[in-house]
Amino acid sequence: MPIVTSYMRAFNSKKLDPYPVEVLKRVDRPTTKILDDQVQRVDERESGFNRARRGDFGPNLQREVARFVPKFPISGALSFMSAAEVDIVDGQPAGTKAPLPDDPVAMSRHIKELAYFLRSDVVGICKLPPYAVYTNTFVDGKQVELDHKYAIAILIDQDWKTIRGSSGHDWISASQSFISYSTSGFIACALADYIRRLGYPARAHHARNYQVVGDLLYSGC
Repeated sequence: MPIVTSYMRAFNSKKLDPYPVEVLKRVDRPTTKILDDQVQRVDERESGFNRARRGDFGPNLQREVARFVPKFPISGALSFMSAAEVDIVDGQPAGTKAPLPDDPVAMSRHIKELAYFLRSDVVGICKLPPYAVYTNTFVDGKQVELDHKYAIAILIDQDWKTIRGSSGHDWISASQSFISYSTSGFIACALADYIRRLGYPARAHHARNYQVVGDLLYSGC
């Protein structure tokens, strides 16, 4: 929740993160064993929602997957807003690189501070494992070629108060998802554009235009 996040940062200026992430145990590798060379990349067309759109689960789900978000007023509005972010994920870096310090710690802190300024709730930076990159896109089936070394993971709170107050039948579930999708999409696009203006390549990934499997990043960030 951005208001809470801003409040917590304002009254604890010595800390970078608004939440006590420093208490989390830090390890070089996730404690779940991952055999990097054996993990296969996946095709975005084979995800659950996209298989439903393709009709793999029958005509009823194929019909409903196209309307279960826009049929509700709030989620429909948020979905409409996130659709505006589809074509602004990438671009050419500036021709001249900005005179930045050659200090990974300082630059990581700077990027995280900017992400919090843009109203992220939690931010992490990690290496981008090859298996976290899709093989093909859903929209056109094109092969994905992405060789970025690092990833910036952005988390947006879906509002615990709303979750606790929901009955599951009150038109709010998809809205909670899309408040995170639309907000993180805005932040990701702005952050990527900023990095490109500094002279470095960067691409945003959000619910409307993915090239990476976000779930595979969070354990490493």
